[in-house]
Amino acid sequence: MRIRTEISDEEEIVIRCREKDNRIERLESAIRRLEENGNRREIVLYSSGSEYYIPFSEILYFESAGGKIYAHTARSVYSTDKKLFELEEELPTCFVRAAKSTIVNVYLIISLHREVVGNGEIYFKGSEKVAYFSRGYYRSMRDKIQEMRLGK
Repeated sequence: MRIRTEISDEEEIVIRCREKDNRIERLESAIRRLEENGNRREIVLYSSGSEYYIPFSEILYFESAGGKIYAHTARSVYSTDKKLFELEEELPTCFVRAAKSTIVNVYLIISLHREVVGNGEIYFKGSEKVAYFSRGYYRSMRDKIQEMRLGK
């Protein structure tokens, strides 16, 4: 793949490819999210009636439980009014679905523990919190970790 930047009066991104495969669709999606989110680096979350502005880089994972969506950091838990599918569209590309009810920050994952059958556990840097992944999402999550963190 070759990347070229030209300075022009108007901004335009053109992707030339042999075929529009999954990799190209992910690239388009990432560009759209960057454009929509601009330089937004934090999200509004709630706890005990207060509004907090939490940097994306501090969020370990989002999970759905009891009809609510919670955002977990190393030390706290916050809530949000958004649904998981809405978050999935708005979050930076370092967040990936790990289970039907969980979205994780791949940059903060330190370890994946896979069970022989069924779900597995996700461990995070600087926290004792554990999230769970389902085997149906394991491969896409692992691929995203390799893509984002290992540059593969």
